[in-house]
Amino acid sequence: MTVKKRTWLPLLLVLGLAFSVQAAEKAKSLKDRIRSVSNRMYGKAGRLELTAFPLTSMSLNDAFYQKLGAGIGLGYHLSEGFSIQALFTYSLNVETNNATAYTISPTGTTLIPFAGKRSLLAGADLCWSPVYGKISLAAEWILHFDTYLMGGVAFVGGEQAKRDNYAFAADFGLGARVFFSPAVALKLEIKDYMVFNDQVSFGDIEKSDVQHQLLFNLGLSFFFLDGSGED
Repeated sequence: MTVKKRTWLPLLLVLGLAFSVQAAEKAKSLKDRIRSVSNRMYGKAGRLELTAFPLTSMSLNDAFYQKLGAGIGLGYHLSEGFSIQALFTYSLNVETNNATAYTISPTGTTLIPFAGKRSLLAGADLCWSPVYGKISLAAEWILHFDTYLMGGVAFVGGEQAKRDNYAFAADFGLGARVFFSPAVALKLEIKDYMVFNDQVSFGDIEKSDVQHQLLFNLGLSFFFLDGSGED
């Protein structure tokens, strides 16, 4: 029995060593494929960003008129963390079931609301991007992304009580970019527009009001200029 144990012991040691080397090589290969983000691979500082929204700007909280808009955005990145951007969209207003005539009084008075029927939107924002990171897909593909907060002012135009009406708004929101290359990224935003001094009409009744217009924007961004090379 002693002889047999001495015969198997070197073999077990050799097999264990081979297994350890194989595991180490596999771990090294995986590490080479998934590299940590030591700095930004896709810099934005000093670059222009042009964003197209092909009917991908839509309202999220419309009770009466669902909006579907197209537009364009232009931004300039002052640094990796801060940027300014402008946005212009024009929306179609699709009437929902709630926009039909309805009764609001015991006497049976029927009134049709025109609040929120807006088409034109133009605004400017200051953006702060505190987060840059990556997403690993199946341990083979790395998607780089950043997130940002924004706030600014906007000009809103549309039809109120069957006549043109314009108002100003303050907006704030959050957004994210997913980079496909140094020059192309997918852009997503959710913005809340607080519309002031808006003439809200219910039949013959009109009053000033502050309304919230929540919009979701999905666009494709293209980056221009070489940038400052800031890390």
